[in-house]
Amino acid sequence: MERSDTDKSSSTVLPTSFLCAIVLACLFPFVKKAFNMDDPLFLWAARHIQIRPLDFYGFKVNWFGWETPMVEAQKNPPLVSYYIALVAKWFGWTETALHIAFFIPAVAAAAGAYYIASELCSRPFTAVLAGIFSPVFIISSTTVMCDVMMAAWWVWAVFLWMRGVKKSSALNIISACFFIVLSSLSKYFGISLIPLLLGYSLAKKDARKWAVFLLIPIALLAGYNWLTYAMYGKGLLFDAFSYSASSGAFRAGLLNILMTMAYTGGCLVSVFFYLPFLFDKRVLIAGALAVALVTTGLAPVHAMFSSLPRLPETRHDIGDFYWLYALQLYIFVLSGAAILALAVSDLLRSRDAESLLLFLWVTGTFIFAAFVNWTISGRSVLPMFPVMGILLMRRIRYGRAVKKADRRWMVLVPLIPSLLIALSAAWADYAWANTERGEAAKLGQLYSGDKNFVWFAGHWGFQYYMQDFGFKPLDLKQIRLSAGDIVIIPVNNDDNGLFNMKLRDELARSSQISELRIPSSVWLATMSRYIGAGFYDAGFPADQLPFALGPVPRERYFILRLLRPLRAG
Repeated sequence: MERSDTDKSSSTVLPTSFLCAIVLACLFPFVKKAFNMDDPLFLWAARHIQIRPLDFYGFKVNWFGWETPMVEAQKNPPLVSYYIALVAKWFGWTETALHIAFFIPAVAAAAGAYYIASELCSRPFTAVLAGIFSPVFIISSTTVMCDVMMAAWWVWAVFLWMRGVKKSSALNIISACFFIVLSSLSKYFGISLIPLLLGYSLAKKDARKWAVFLLIPIALLAGYNWLTYAMYGKGLLFDAFSYSASSGAFRAGLLNILMTMAYTGGCLVSVFFYLPFLFDKRVLIAGALAVALVTTGLAPVHAMFSSLPRLPETRHDIGDFYWLYALQLYIFVLSGAAILALAVSDLLRSRDAESLLLFLWVTGTFIFAAFVNWTISGRSVLPMFPVMGILLMRRIRYGRAVKKADRRWMVLVPLIPSLLIALSAAWADYAWANTERGEAAKLGQLYSGDKNFVWFAGHWGFQYYMQDFGFKPLDLKQIRLSAGDIVIIPVNNDDNGLFNMKLRDELARSSQISELRIPSSVWLATMSRYIGAGFYDAGFPADQLPFALGPVPRERYFILRLLRPLRAG
């Protein structure tokens, strides 16, 4: 006998509450993480919103190495900054207060994923654990950027749409439409929900009549684009897409596909530990050999490895950890290929609207990450976290090679190494972010009383804290430095043109140079070009891994004291 809606609702309360508690337990160790990467863009917009709430991007920033309007620097919508502004008004601008506030959308994303999984697989709790015990979910949830909030609105939009179709409820359908808008105004990728739910609705006969309701988010987002055009002279929704095109994001080539597979498999590494449950030995061995052959033949690992810069410390030679780099690349690509294979096999087996939804969800996100977004990054893979676990559990339920998984506890075993890897990667990211904040504080104390002016290059979290100490970012288009001025250059950061040979040599000739080396994490990094890690931004083709094991060099900062005036630009 089928359970009533009341019974189903009550049966989900306990596991959902338990999932929320697990998410918070995973995130609270990182509550004091320093702001990093693109966090400052959202924070600066939030500060401006508190002053001029109807003009969210009406100010200028130096983010590319010179001052530009905020609408040129920030290619994400403003909803997250409004959220930060509201939280900061009541609880302040501390890292702790804002991180706790961003744990709320992380919890909401996990809860929404559970409700979707309850509709689509027999082990929804394990499915969601596989998703949240992934590096991409935990790392993204410890930022104050837009990705997790977009994912939270996303999963609830999908669930409400599915529920509306099932119950023939216009209220649920309309609510889903507004959640689509909220997801899109958190991050523009949320607009992908429209074709995703359209495809699902057209494939499900009793859902086709609801497809017309998707005109609601289309109209509202068109209104947003028109409004921003009136405010800033450009529609910010269309501008974001044109920025990707002009930045060369529409890339092609097998190496690019390989890198996206590596990012997919590394960010959702849980799937690797489930491989024995998913395929029989012959298929698994054949797949592993095929991935090794493709990886070595079409994009030789040695050539990619050799493209990494040499380590600045002499205690390690770059060749000493070639085997470790190659092993990680193989594992991540194999895992990424497995996720795509799960989506395809599930569609071929079930051939229904739900399997099509999962297939489009995975492949659409993959295509966006590989060919549309301005760079390959872990953040682009985040929307896959709910569907990956669902596909795993659906495969375990129907697969022939998983008889040993009938015992429920065995299905939980792969979650242990998954969680350890996810927490380790998040800790490495935490240590790196805190290193930038700590070094900015140290430099602030060192030079706060210096009579000469202090400038700095680099951006991300380092810029946020340096500006808090009153230091000023270099404007590379019009450098005007006086004798005695100090320029601080972080090495593991966005160079923004400082590696221009002419400018670099001119600075070196005009300065007395000293160097600071600060230890961060030792054998794991999320952003280090020396070991090929680029979670937030793959430096194509150097950073093929979202995070990497290897001898992580110390964070280096060059301090230049100008011996004579310098004019450039």
